[in-house]
Amino acid sequence: MKIGHRLYLTVTPAILGVLLIAGLFYWGQYAHEIPHVVLVVGSAAVLGSLLLAGINARFVAKRIEHLASTLPPANAPGDPDELDRIAHGVDRLSSDVQSAAAERVSRERTLEARTREYATLLAAIANDTAKRLEEIRLPLHILLENRFGDLNENQEEMLGAARAAAEAADADLVSLRQIAELDLGDQPLRHDRMKPSELADALRPMLVAAAESAGATIEMAVTPLLPPIAGDRARLQEALAVTLGDAVRQSARGARLSLVVDTGAPGLCMELSGVGDMAPSVRLSAAARVVQAHGGTVDWHSGTVTIALPTLSS
Repeated sequence: MKIGHRLYLTVTPAILGVLLIAGLFYWGQYAHEIPHVVLVVGSAAVLGSLLLAGINARFVAKRIEHLASTLPPANAPGDPDELDRIAHGVDRLSSDVQSAAAERVSRERTLEARTREYATLLAAIANDTAKRLEEIRLPLHILLENRFGDLNENQEEMLGAARAAAEAADADLVSLRQIAELDLGDQPLRHDRMKPSELADALRPMLVAAAESAGATIEMAVTPLLPPIAGDRARLQEALAVTLGDAVRQSARGARLSLVVDTGAPGLCMELSGVGDMAPSVRLSAAARVVQAHGGTVDWHSGTVTIALPTLSS
């Protein structure tokens, strides 16, 4: 029972006692007779009120003493009691809460500023490094395409490997720059209306070819009449192709893969099962950021890749 209810219960017999005292006042006048039942009930009400008041006062006092014992002494003038100690504790806790809230806001602002700073530095480094790589790729391209002298087979292989490495590094830098631009909000996304079946049809040839090159097979099941989604068609389709395509290409030989496109949380669910462990890469991180920018999620768990996207009706 709440303390307020206990106090209300204490008042009830007192109200009855007041009414009985009023009756005593009336019947106690000249030529009025006081009924014995009035005296008995009045006495019981007074005793009951006294008993309940004592029990509840003892209960409330114990609770207040226990609560006050958990708090430090109050720095109040005179002789502070338990309520002064509780009031002092409440004030101190309120001040601590306000300080913690202000510190949290300051920390969040610092982290946000630092994140933007890192993203800006990442974009600048990616741009500068991409320019330097282009200075490397161009001479390699010229050497391989325009023969200025005879090159033996080993020299051609080394130049070809160098050009492939430079192109791979350039692709990673493009992905890094894309991540930084998404974090900075420098890449506005379109809001094209897309049907999930159209996205699945566009991904089908690429996924089938990737499965064949990996020595695996893939089956696709698309639920008809799925609600449409909104987003940047080119960016989203590329992100799905990178995520699902890399998962298929890294699957074990002879694996049987299954891609199911159906409704789920938060609206559309694309689940690719039967794949193996997936090595992290910058391309995959950039693709996941694009999906997240569309309000979706990418999850890799127990040999299953799950991509969730919100639909226009969700």
